[in-house]
Amino acid sequence: MKFSYNWLQRLFEDKLPEAEEIAEKMGAHSFELEGLEKTETGDFLVDLDILPNRSSDAYAYKGIAQEISALFNLKLKEGIYNPPKGDESFKTSDFINLKVEDKNLVKRATKRLAVDVEIRESPEWLKEILNSIGQKSINNVVDITNYVMWMTGQPVHAFDFDKLAGGEKKDVFIRHAKNGEKVVDLSGDEHELDETMLVIADEEKVLDIAGIKGGMDSGVDQNTKRVMLSAVNFDFQNIRNTSKKLKLRTDASARFENEVPLCRLDDAMNLFSALLEELAGARVSTEIIDTKPFDFESKKYIEISREKINSLLGTEVAQERIKDIFESLNLKTEISDGLFKVEIPCDRLDLNIPADLVEEVGRIIGYDNLEAKMPAEEFNFPEPSIFKESYYKALDLLVSLGFYEIQSRALAGRGVIELANPYTSELSFVRDNLLDKLKEKAEKEIFNLSEPKLFEIGKIFTAYETDDEDKNVAEHWSFAGIIGRKKIKEKQKEELFYRTKGYLEKVFEVLSIKDVQWKDSDEEEFLADIFVEDLKIGSLGVNFWELNFEELIKHIDKRVDYKPVSKFPKIERDVAFWVPEDYQVAEAEKLIKSVLGENLKSVELFDIYKDSENQRKSLAFKIIFQSDEETLSDEFANGEMEKVYSLLKEQGFGVR
Repeated sequence: MKFSYNWLQRLFEDKLPEAEEIAEKMGAHSFELEGLEKTETGDFLVDLDILPNRSSDAYAYKGIAQEISALFNLKLKEGIYNPPKGDESFKTSDFINLKVEDKNLVKRATKRLAVDVEIRESPEWLKEILNSIGQKSINNVVDITNYVMWMTGQPVHAFDFDKLAGGEKKDVFIRHAKNGEKVVDLSGDEHELDETMLVIADEEKVLDIAGIKGGMDSGVDQNTKRVMLSAVNFDFQNIRNTSKKLKLRTDASARFENEVPLCRLDDAMNLFSALLEELAGARVSTEIIDTKPFDFESKKYIEISREKINSLLGTEVAQERIKDIFESLNLKTEISDGLFKVEIPCDRLDLNIPADLVEEVGRIIGYDNLEAKMPAEEFNFPEPSIFKESYYKALDLLVSLGFYEIQSRALAGRGVIELANPYTSELSFVRDNLLDKLKEKAEKEIFNLSEPKLFEIGKIFTAYETDDEDKNVAEHWSFAGIIGRKKIKEKQKEELFYRTKGYLEKVFEVLSIKDVQWKDSDEEEFLADIFVEDLKIGSLGVNFWELNFEELIKHIDKRVDYKPVSKFPKIERDVAFWVPEDYQVAEAEKLIKSVLGENLKSVELFDIYKDSENQRKSLAFKIIFQSDEETLSDEFANGEMEKVYSLLKEQGFGVR
């Protein structure tokens, strides 16, 4: 938004600093500086990026002048917004009857009558300053309305009173438009309205698109003698919506969209009236019709101590200096019992909490002038959450392995805990497992992914017996996963089972869960119960698992064994051998390890081949040797493998 240097000068008693200095200081302390532009007339335009939080005061010359006053310690001119002389010989209420339909959307409305108005050219000073910001001069009355809006941030409008329908006393309505109602604006464009939009109207026609643009039928012209002065505060959301629907954005709507303070009406109406007296020779009624809410003038205060301000800024600013800063920003301040009691002006809608006042002190001093210091307070870091750490470790690992996390809702169509007041009959239970939802999701994702791998960590709800009816629900965090398949063939089950088990083993490894046992279930093949330190925590199926996550992380081994990485190379060997169909992989792995020495690095299963016809299967393992002290030879590795072959033959297993 661009502001004229010459216009700003009119608001101060003393000479302003150079435009460059003002622009630089405003950019450093108040708003982002977009640029400084010199006009053909020798004026300067300071272009500032004013964010919506400061629109209530800084979308107007009054607010910008207040900022300059604070930054340069300059005195503002007094009396600019004083009431007009006024004429007591006639009353506005004898000529205007104002009716507001929706006071939720029309926060405050004021009307005033001016008579003996002379329409003529504006004085040169007014034409020049309006021209500097791109406003073309129309006539003295229209120019005054533009000037008042830019000065106060409150849009105002002048209606030709004699163009309003009715007798000597006119009914003026602020109401919702009727669907299909039309109005021609001051530019000659026609707009079709709907019932969500507000208008100002007389008893016959629409006079004005409320808060956006005046209508042609009530505009002032060379024949105008009596003017109805209008200043209204409209709901910002309604104006924004109307502006979007009509694709009509004006200087007035831009201000209303960002919420104009109610109190700005007083400044605007006073300045409007006084300028009509001065520049149009008008007689203005002393009476104003005003619908202001009874409590709108209630004052707002914020209290804060000097110690709090300095602790947050890391400064040692004196009490009087802080008070001077507040007063320079028109924040009336009293000091009592070590606290600043600050009265917040009605046009500073951005000041709501003590921290806002700290920011005001900081920016006026200048953040560049604050000394860099380490925080004085000690930071007390919260105890690490084992649950959160474990959750994110499991999540990161599974995602890296191609899994997708889902988060399903706790309400379910079946379960063991039924709700007393369900939201819907289809969701009248809370879930007692995670697998049901995972299976449903996997079946849907099968059409998008050939093998959707999904997991969830979430709460489930189960029942437990108790004499207290109000405490019969147990809940805990469960951990479930699934590898989706359209159909699992019999010959695929074993391979898929061990792959699923492998994923879970990697989770246990990253969580430092060490004493895990897998015990075949008596219920069906390829179903195992999972134990940690002899406590059952869950189960594993062909392509799924679910276990008690809370119980699992209780068994995290927090001991950390640090061992340097060996600088010597590895030697790899493979071995494959036949075992009975029901022989467990874990037993085979244990058997191999039993004959190998300390240079064994790992034993990993990498293939299973099932020969159902002969009721046997082939297990293939990769064996890795590595020493921390020397380079191992092939002879060493071959000797170790001979031990393995001999043991397997002793057990009756055929080496392939």
